[in-house]
Amino acid sequence: MRFRFCGDLDCPDWVLAEISTLAKISSVKLKLICAQVLRDLLGEAIEYEKILKLTSDAKLESGDVKATIAVLSFILSSAAKHNVDSESLSSELQQLGLPKEHASGLCRSYEEKQSSLQDSLRACSLRQLKQAQALMNTLL
Repeated sequence: MRFRFCGDLDCPDWVLAEISTLAKISSVKLKLICAQVLRDLLGEAIEYEKILKLTSDAKLESGDVKATIAVLSFILSSAAKHNVDSESLSSELQQLGLPKEHASGLCRSYEEKQSSLQDSLRACSLRQLKQAQALMNTLL
């Protein structure tokens, strides 16, 4: 099955595997974790202690917490890259098995920061392009 937030490709297996980890966290805490991940994607400092505190009651291991951050980062940045609206993203996440409350909270956070996230990703992409061009100019 193809998903818009994955660029109209199949969802990566590791993302599918981590959906169950996201479901172990309460929807309210997942939304707060999303806010931290969005801060990181926007170039601000992420507060790992806050994330550890939010995930402590779900009894997640260190690797699961890191995977949670990674999968949220992938979902949010990929959705922004592919200009997916929050309703479509919510529907697709529910198709992957994320509970409706969790998907709604994640998508509310995404919707609030979508345009600034897209601007940030665009700026980062342009910066990398300029660096690559400068490297090519020095090599040639």
